[in-house]
Amino acid sequence: MKWIPVGRVVSTSGIRGEVKFYYYNEVKKGFLDYTSLFALKGDEYIELKPEGASYRKHFFYLSFRGLSTVEEVSFLVTKELFVREADLRPVEDGEYYEYQLIGLEVINAEGVSLGKVGSVMHTGANDILVVEGERDMMIPMVEGFIIDIDVGRGTIRVDIEGLVA
Repeated sequence: MKWIPVGRVVSTSGIRGEVKFYYYNEVKKGFLDYTSLFALKGDEYIELKPEGASYRKHFFYLSFRGLSTVEEVSFLVTKELFVREADLRPVEDGEYYEYQLIGLEVINAEGVSLGKVGSVMHTGANDILVVEGERDMMIPMVEGFIIDIDVGRGTIRVDIEGLVA
């Protein structure tokens, strides 16, 4: 089974076992569709059933079935929460989950490797690929720079001419 990180618990909130949660995806509406989240406790994944959720100032505030005190949820602080890959919603053509981009080889228009995607930065204006290679670089994920993304082949073809070095 493949586990996909969807966000990180930042802190506890209040005294009733609620946590403050940062969701990695910029599109917030789909998060509430998950009926199970998972956290790594020791070396095994434990299932968490969301019971309540609200969204305020860039964070979700979550409560979980069976966890009703600060002490019961404190082990979650700083931990990532996961979903099963099979539970992810299908994406539209041309859309990708961040985990699908990490590790893809970035090549220029001539097919020369520039490195691999190490992470994706979210800036508000557009996402940026952080490419780790002989020369690390950041490439905006906009039409002028991204030629195509082929997850099946494991490549992202880019045109970086005009990108400031």
